[in-house]
Amino acid sequence: MNIFRNCNEIPTDFNSVVSTGTFDGVHKGHRAIIKRVNEIAEQHKLKSVIVTFEPHPRVALGNEGTHLKLLTTLDEKLAIFEELGIDIVFVIDFTSEFAAMPYEVYVKDFLVKELKAKYVVLGFNHHFGNHRSGNHDTLFKSGEVYGFQVEEVSEQTEGNIVPSSTKIRLLLEHNHVEEANILLSYNYSLVGKVVEGNQIGKQIGFPTANLKVADVLKQIPANGVYAVQIVVDNELFEGMCNIGNNPTFVNRPRSIEVHIFGFDRTIYGKNIKLVFKYFVRNEKKFTGVKELTKQLARDKKIILKKRNG
Repeated sequence: MNIFRNCNEIPTDFNSVVSTGTFDGVHKGHRAIIKRVNEIAEQHKLKSVIVTFEPHPRVALGNEGTHLKLLTTLDEKLAIFEELGIDIVFVIDFTSEFAAMPYEVYVKDFLVKELKAKYVVLGFNHHFGNHRSGNHDTLFKSGEVYGFQVEEVSEQTEGNIVPSSTKIRLLLEHNHVEEANILLSYNYSLVGKVVEGNQIGKQIGFPTANLKVADVLKQIPANGVYAVQIVVDNELFEGMCNIGNNPTFVNRPRSIEVHIFGFDRTIYGKNIKLVFKYFVRNEKKFTGVKELTKQLARDKKIILKKRNG
């Protein structure tokens, strides 16, 4: 997969099928669009192209600031695009100047002239461009002028739910990790560096890795205990994670602490990946270390029993 950020980098010897959007989470709805892009590309011997934005438009325009949390970093999105078989990703530096670009200019100068789009695929009810003036109808009319076809992918559902980035964020904010994973079609994850903690876990027989998430805009699931998988140096381990303020101990800042089963290496300073499987329980204030230790043992037993069937 080729990644471009400048129009001058784009090769001139291909025609394409294009879809454009933020694709935060690259969830099931997005995947239906990407699948159709790939199908058309294969059928007509075109390059499959995704156009996405960095930073997220709502952040770039100051509408959300740091209040908007993202399901995927740019690197995570790019990895998923590659996994799904996309040929080319064009990453647009989203600025207020770009946001003000008239829809007609975007279509003529970018989609047609630079990307040589022969097909444009978009999701249902998708709008883009200045004042959200781009949609299926306006694109269809532009396609008649500039010689490309437009296809709209119908609404996708999972049960009675239409997957969306907003809904998945809300699920994660309310401990509903398994439901979020279903809408994503993969298990939600965090990537970060292991930093030194307060060493309490080690003292009570449950050593933990303190995770500092790399991207401040990344969505952190709600406080509580989770069954997780941990990727360390490309090796996969099972474990449990507590997100919260450690209410048994006074005045603790919010942290992400991971206990890796059967693991005794020192990994301070390493980047690890934390993959969320399911929610175990809410965070709780215990009367002391002894009660906390007993509960941690119960949590571990529950996770191991579920893992072993």
